[in-house]
Amino acid sequence: MKESEIIHTLFPKQDFPEDDCYFLAPDTLVTTDSLVEGTHFLHQWSSPAQIAEKLIEVNVSDIAASGGLPNLCFLNLGLSKHSKEAVWVKEFSKALLKRLKKYKMDLVGGDTFYSKTTHLTLTVFGKTSRPWFRNGGKDGDYLYLTGSLGDSQLGLNILSKGKVRDLTRYKASIRKHLSPESKIELIPHLQKYAIHACMDITDGLIQDSLRLSLASRGKLEIHMEDLPISPLIRKELGWDGALSSGEELELLFLSPSELPSKIEGIPISKIGRFRSSRKTEVTYILDGSVYIPKKLGFLHFKN
Repeated sequence: MKESEIIHTLFPKQDFPEDDCYFLAPDTLVTTDSLVEGTHFLHQWSSPAQIAEKLIEVNVSDIAASGGLPNLCFLNLGLSKHSKEAVWVKEFSKALLKRLKKYKMDLVGGDTFYSKTTHLTLTVFGKTSRPWFRNGGKDGDYLYLTGSLGDSQLGLNILSKGKVRDLTRYKASIRKHLSPESKIELIPHLQKYAIHACMDITDGLIQDSLRLSLASRGKLEIHMEDLPISPLIRKELGWDGALSSGEELELLFLSPSELPSKIEGIPISKIGRFRSSRKTEVTYILDGSVYIPKKLGFLHFKN
């Protein structure tokens, strides 16, 4: 079964949850996400500190995509023969507590257990005065994207190859894959604008833009020349590799406002337009013609 089909079986008599956060009125956001050895990281690539930081960032990114700021969390630690060792636990804990302090988050509880592979889950609570959902897109909204695309996939490719002669040119991509960062610092600034719908890029632009289109019930037209993709990414991955790169933690959002090209030093790119429509779809335009991507990106469950 596909991931969406599995989730639908859990919600047979109610609406399918379209957002990564659950909103508890009047001002609370709740999200949870996991990192599992072999699926999200390998111990030979990622240090305990990098794993701790990434665990926080993927969850904080969900809070950011819903227009909030994190304030407390619960941690479930499934530790293996490798990760239960004191040296691993101490490095992980030190980095985790440092990153929690950075975001002014309190660790208030959780669970610890033995697992054959390292399995980590964080549940984060946040606050927002004005929540954003994926289903709020309005006809004529501009489609915006923060940062750039493709580095996480390129970083994974380089790590998978093993020995590479010149790692200097790939340092940023490797860092993006091993230590992605949420765009939480943008939230107080973006809250000054009319943000109608928002999500973060975790499964690649191809899959995530379609989710945004489906939730807001309309069509997205994306102009590929406007996508923030570096020459290195274009050369190494091509269009499809960049479009399907996951774990970018960039924000993808709809707004009628004209936003600046940079906020807090982070690039903001206008990459397309949203139109209300009974038919939900995403169309990519390249050099005036429709471009059809040939791959979707990472899928947890493939048929």
